[in-house]
Parts: sequence; structure tokens; C-alpha cells
Amino acid sequence: MNQINGGIYLSAVVQGRTVHLHLPPAVTPATGGLPPATPAFAGRGDQLREILTRLAPDPRDVPGPTGGSITVLAGLGGVGKSELALQVACRALAKPGWFPGGVLFLDMFGYDEERRLTPEAALDALLRRLAVPLEHLPTDRQGRSALYRTILKGYAEQGRRVLVILDNASSSEQVRSLLPSDGATPVLLTSRHTLTFHLGERLYDLDILEPHLGVEVIRNVLRQADPADARVATEPAQALRISELCAGLPLALRVATALLAEAPARPLADLARMLEDTRRRLDRLSRRADLAVRAAFELSYRALAPEHARLFRFLSLGQGPDMSTVAAARLLDEDPDDVQDLLGDLARAHLVGHGAAYGRWRLHDLVRLFAHEQGRARAEEDRPMEALGRLFEHYRLTTEAADARLGSDGDAPGGFPDLVAALEWLDAERPNLVATVQTAHAVGRPDVSVHLDFALTRYLDRRRHIDDWISTSTTAVGLCHQHDADEGTAAALNNYGLALAAARRFDEAVKAHNLALGIKRERGDPHGMAESLSNMAGNWYETRRFEDAVRAYTAAARIFGELDDDDGRARALINLVAVLVELRSFDEALAVLAEVTGIKGDPADDDAVLLMNRGKSLSGVREFDRAVDDFSRAARIYRRNADQHGEASALTNLGNTLLHEWRIDDALDAHTRAAELLHAVGDRHGEAVARNSMGLCLMRAHRLQEAIEAHTRGVEAFRDTHDRHGEGLARTNLGMSLAADGRADEAVIEHALAAELLQETSDPHGAGIALNNLGCALRRTGEFGRAIEAHDAAAELFRQTGDRKSEADVHNNVGTARREMGQFEEAVAAHAEAAAIYREISERHGEAEAAEKTAAALLAMNRFEEADRAGAKAAEIFQGTGDRYGEAVALANRALALVELRRFDEAVAVSGKAVLLFRALDSPREENAALRILIHAGNELDGGQDPSASLSQ
Repeated sequence: MNQINGGIYLSAVVQGRTVHLHLPPAVTPATGGLPPATPAFAGRGDQLREILTRLAPDPRDVPGPTGGSITVLAGLGGVGKSELALQVACRALAKPGWFPGGVLFLDMFGYDEERRLTPEAALDALLRRLAVPLEHLPTDRQGRSALYRTILKGYAEQGRRVLVILDNASSSEQVRSLLPSDGATPVLLTSRHTLTFHLGERLYDLDILEPHLGVEVIRNVLRQADPADARVATEPAQALRISELCAGLPLALRVATALLAEAPARPLADLARMLEDTRRRLDRLSRRADLAVRAAFELSYRALAPEHARLFRFLSLGQGPDMSTVAAARLLDEDPDDVQDLLGDLARAHLVGHGAAYGRWRLHDLVRLFAHEQGRARAEEDRPMEALGRLFEHYRLTTEAADARLGSDGDAPGGFPDLVAALEWLDAERPNLVATVQTAHAVGRPDVSVHLDFALTRYLDRRRHIDDWISTSTTAVGLCHQHDADEGTAAALNNYGLALAAARRFDEAVKAHNLALGIKRERGDPHGMAESLSNMAGNWYETRRFEDAVRAYTAAARIFGELDDDDGRARALINLVAVLVELRSFDEALAVLAEVTGIKGDPADDDAVLLMNRGKSLSGVREFDRAVDDFSRAARIYRRNADQHGEASALTNLGNTLLHEWRIDDALDAHTRAAELLHAVGDRHGEAVARNSMGLCLMRAHRLQEAIEAHTRGVEAFRDTHDRHGEGLARTNLGMSLAADGRADEAVIEHALAAELLQETSDPHGAGIALNNLGCALRRTGEFGRAIEAHDAAAELFRQTGDRKSEADVHNNVGTARREMGQFEEAVAAHAEAAAIYREISERHGEAEAAEKTAAALLAMNRFEEADRAGAKAAEIFQGTGDRYGEAVALANRALALVELRRFDEAVAVSGKAVLLFRALDSPREENAALRILIHAGNELDGGQDPSASLSQ
């Protein structure tokens, strides 16, 4: 072979004889058949750059056979495979020295039964484009392939590589003999099937465009038609909606923009409105013969075998975003392994796509409409309602089995080996199950909608899918009422009320439970009445209407007792205990728990709920040792029953109680175990609650960076699970950690956000806590005026919600702010007001805190005798309540007063005791401060001896 006069001179053997060919120096796009690429291209940038890199020649060996590769672009009809190939070709041909031999482009028409090219016909066309004289064209496939490959090799060896593009191939066999063999000539292939050759090819499986890229396509096409077209800029939301309705399919986007370009005055909103109609959407996108979405899908559909086509039609019956292999098998009533093979074939044909996980399958939105059209046309033969019935039954039975596992303390019936497996299935199927609740009744199966709603309740609550829970329970209420099913309506209303309460829509929840109560009363159902009363009481508990909650739980317990329902009575009384704890009626709570023990016996072996509530009551009366024992026993019961959520709850309460005893390491261990348990079962919301408690514990241990990290993770998890109330609580805790770390400005921001979130989620009490914390943070930034305002607002919220203790806490904080402002008389008055409230509600520990803070204010006023008396009173009460840290702080302040009174021997004794308490509590900073007082007092004694040397180590 020689290069002569700018052409290629080639000797080749054709049908047993040597022929001499004089070929053009390059195959131009015109002679090579290359169509024009659209100038309105958008998206696919990463793939385009990567493919270009594959086509680049090797600079180490030019001219010569380098840079050969096979690149396969596969995807759904209309997804933009051919356009990407053309965009790559245009850019590659523009690169100097990349393809001096030009380009060969051939549409294989692989999915058109009338125009599909055989390998022989394709080779004939390619050889003609290479300018091979007709008399030298071989007549058989093998001869044509050999000549074709020889010519491409000749071009490559002379440094004139040719780019080959084979578009729209239907199978590997259709193009196998068209693949160059010289290792230098690259090939771009497009197909609706996933083609493999085992020749080192690289597959690009093209997906739909993201909505914002679809908008870019619309903008580019309209601007190409008229540079002054500004409709996308003036109607951005409508442009985005058109992109969404075209489901990111480039062909559909081209059709839509062609319709717009043909009518420059047409608003985007008008086209978006028309495309909203799912019954006519494919019609709208198929009006032009040259750009028909339906026709693109029909080419792929007609190539399917009957069993594949039937499955394809059935897949459109699913209402969710994807479907599992098992669910698809239920549609066909076939073996799942066989159906998996069919689904794999459909995926290779790009009529279905792979879902988010292995074994799940999805339909493109427009493909789903097309499949539904085909299903309607074959409804008599397919009997789709029977298939849908099998799918509904699969969803109902499997959901009920999963729910049984969630509600079981041990073994549960059904097909799930453990709780994790049940949750994984529910997580994967949730969108399908919720969609089935919403749609099954429309096809004559209201029973499926109602049963699924009830079966999903526990899961939706557990995973905090509150919007879904409200939606499904609303549907169930409407259906039960529509079918005059009073008993079902009452149950659905109770379920609806629980969902509303989870969303903190308490007023609506109470109305729902009231309606259920009315139905139960009319039907003469006392047991149902008691259940509704308990549900209403739960709402009143959350809104801090504790007296109403007490009356409702008491009434429910009485009704359960009259019915000899010991379990129901005990359950109502246990819930009553939780209310009494909030009312700080701890002795009454313990009395009620004793009544429960009389009903159910000793809870040591099986009643974790009773132990949990008794532990909270004991903690409230500061009997921490007994509370720790109850929470530990409850955790063991939950662990024995494989109830990770219950165990985590018990461990969280255990950690909080251990923290009161200053057993910080043990408390951290309990909180860490709780978070790990909830993480293991995939409960992000529960884990956030546990990490929130962990952060408080870390803050107490002065491990502030870890506390900040724990609270930050809690905020993120609450936000991810759409719990704005939990996020508010986590943010105010984060603010406390930031303030303790000296980052008061950041703390102010977090507390302010927390107050706003808690007010928005109908928690004025929580907002009061955040505002109180905000006041403390503002005090640290020196903004005392704003601090007092925040504290006053908090006090008002606590008055409104009847929380006298928290109101007193605010007065104490106001007193601290006044002292730091130098307003000592006002500080003493604020602490006195706090102490009066504490005495009124018999809150001895709070009274001690008020006395300790009063002592600090009196010290600043040089009223040392009064400071000594206040400090002594505080220390005495703290000792009586078992708060050793508070006792140590009060003793240290008292020692300061005694030093000023020059009662050094008493100061030595008092400060020495404070040192030992702080040391036992592993509080080195406070210990050192007390030690300095001790040394100073000792130096003032006769002899000037250091009393710290005599302290026991």
C-alpha cells in the first residue's frame, strides 16, 4: 500500500484475485453519511469528555495503528444515544490529527422490521462510502468484511484513522462483522439493547436527564429557533414542570420544544397544562411523525416475545416508583426466578430500568404510559384485574407479617427472620404500599386500602414517615365512613388521631379521637371508649394539659377495671404515672405504681413498661439508686425479647439517671449503647434522640467538642427525618454545648432557631426552654437587656403551660443576669421569688439552687453573714437531695463568705469538704478553685500551715 497524490493506493485480495484500489485520502462527513448534531445539546458532559478521551490517538506512535476501541452507548429509545454519538463525532473530527481519514456513519435501523440492515447490506453501504468501485465489491459477507477491515487498517497504518459510528443496532450479531480488527480504528455503537462482544468494549448505559438539564435543553432549542425567545426566563417554574412531565427523556423534550418553537407566542404554562393529562400525554408528544415518542417505544415493544410483552404490560399496574422481582412474579403468577430472567431481558432492551437496589425494577414515566396503553388494548386477553388482585394480596399479607415482627417481643409469624429484615422490606416497599392505599379503592378494593393502612401504622410511626401516615389514615377514615363501617371508622379515626399527634397537630388529633369516642359511645362499646380516652389523654399530655390527661387516664382505667381488663387498666395507670411525674406528684405516682403492681404482680420478670415508669417516678423523687435498678432490669427484659427499641429507651433513661449521680462514664456507656442499637436497626430518628442525650452527658463531662459533634449529628438526623420539633430540641442542646465552649455568639443563633422551630411545632413549653437558654447565652455575650427579655418571654410561656418549676428556674437565671449587671438587690429579689415558687411546689432541690445563687449575690454586696447563712442552707438541702455537686458548689461559696468574716478555721473545714466532693466527682476545675480557698484560709490561721496536705487522697 502506498500513499499517492493525496489518496490511498491499496492492493487487496478480493474473491481470490488481487485488485488495486485508489481510495480518497479521507471520508468526509457528507460522503460518510454523518447527520448534523444539534447545536442545542445539553447534559452528558462527563460522558462526552470520557468518550473523547477514549478516541484520542496515542501521541507516542503516530502514524500507525493506535487508539482503537469499541464504545457502546445503550439506553431507552429517545434517551439521546445517537445525539451523544454525533456530538462526540463532531468534536473528535474537529481535533487536529485525530481522524484525518474522516468518519463512517451508518444507521442500522435495528428496530425497524422493514428497514433493518443485514450485515451484508451494511457492509455494502460502508464499502461504497469508502469509494470502492462496484466491480470490486465482494458478493458474500465474509469477503465484504475482510475488504472493509483491510481498508480501515490501511487508512490507520498511513496515519489516517477513520472513526466508525454504527447507530441503532439491535443485536451483537447485526454488527459483529462490521467491527474493525486493526486495533487502531475506534467504533461508536448505539443500541436499545446492552450489546456485548467480549472485545474490551466500554458500555455507557444512558439515563434520563435531570430536570434542570431538561430546562437547559428547552432553553437552548428555543434560543436556537429565535435568539430573542425569553419564555424560559419569564416562566422558569413552567419550564421545569415541562421538563418533569417529559421525564427527562431528550426525545420528549425535543417534541415539546418543537411545539413551542412553532408557536412563539404560546405560554409555557399552556403546554405544561396539556401535558399534565396522563391520558393524552403520549398523544401530545407524538403529533409529529419525525419526532414521535410513541413510535420510538413501539419499535422496541414489537421486538418482544409474547411472554416479555405481557410482563411489560403488567408492570404498568404498579403504582409506586419501582417493583421487586417477587411482586412482578405475583403479577404473572409465575416463579420469581423465571420472572427475574424475563425482567433481565427487558432491562437489556432498556424497556425497564434497574431500581435503587438489586432485584428492583422501574419504568420510565413515559414508558409506563405506553405500557398502560398496550395493557388497555390487551385487557380482555391479559385479565389485568386478576393480576392486580394477586399483587394487592402479596402487599397486604407481607405487610401484615412485617408488622407482626415489629410488634413482637420474640418470635413472630410470617416470612421475616428478624426485625431488621422486616424493616428492610418495608423501607424498600413503602412508596408502593402508600400508593396502593391511595389507589386500591379506586379499582374496587377498598378493603386493601384499609387493611394496609392499619398494617402500616406501627412502621410509619417508627420510621417517622408522618406525612405518609396522615395520608393513608385519611384515606382509611374516608373509606370506612363511605361504606358505613362504624367500627372501622372509629378505629381509623383513632389511627388518624395518632398520626396527627405525631405531627404535633394536637387540636386536630383530639377532634379525631372525640369523634371515635362518640362512635364507640353510640355503639355501646365501653372498651373502645376507654381506648379513645387514653388516646385523647396522650394528646393532652403532649400539650401539657396535665389535669385533663389525669382525668382521661383515670376514666379509662376505671372503664377497663369495670370490664375486668387488667392489661388495659394497668396500661392506663402506667400512662397516668407519666403525667403525675410531669406534675411532680412523685409520691402519688409511686402510689399508682403500687396499684399497678397489685394488678400485675412483681414486674421483675416481664413488665418492662412498668419498670420504666417506676424508674422515672423514683428519679423524680431523687431515689436514683432504685431508679437505676429499674431501668437496668427493663433493659434486660427488652434485650431478652430482642426489642432493640425498648432496650435503647431503657438505656437512655438509665444514662440520664446515672448522670444525676455523676457516674458520667457509666452514663456515656449507656447512651452510646442506645445509639448503637438504634443505628443497627436503621432508626435514624431514634438514634438522633439517643445522641442528643449523649451530647448532654458529654457536656457534663466537659468533653465539649464531642458534645457539639453529638448534638450536630442529632440536628442533622432530625432534619433528615423531617422532625422539626426534634430538631428544635437538639438545636437548643447544641447551643448549650457551644456556650459552654465559649462560642456564645453561635449559641445565640442555635437557641433562637430552636425557639422558632418549637413554637412552629406547637410546643410552647419547649420554646420556653429554648428562650431561657437563649437568655443565658446572651448573658455570656454581654447583651443583658436582650437576655432579660428572653428570660421574661420564657417565664410567660412556662406560666401559660403551668410549669411552675421551670418558671422558678427562669427567675434564678434572671437573678444571675442581674448580679452580673451589678444589680445586686434585684438579683436577690429574683432568687427570692424563685425560692418562694420552689417552696410552694415542694421542690427542695430548686430551693437549694436559689439559696446558692442568693449567696453569690450577697457575697458581691459584702453581706457576708447573710451569704454564709444562705450557703449553709443550700449545702444542707443539696446534701439531703443527694446532689453532691450542688453541695460542693454551695460549700465553696460559703467558704468565701467565711474567709471574709475571718472565720478561717470554719473556712478551712468547709472548703476542705468541697475539695473532697469535687475530687470524688472528678471535677478538677472546680476542685482547684476550692483548693485555692482552702490554702488561703489555711495561710491566715496561726502558724500559716497548708491544710491541703492533710486531705485524704
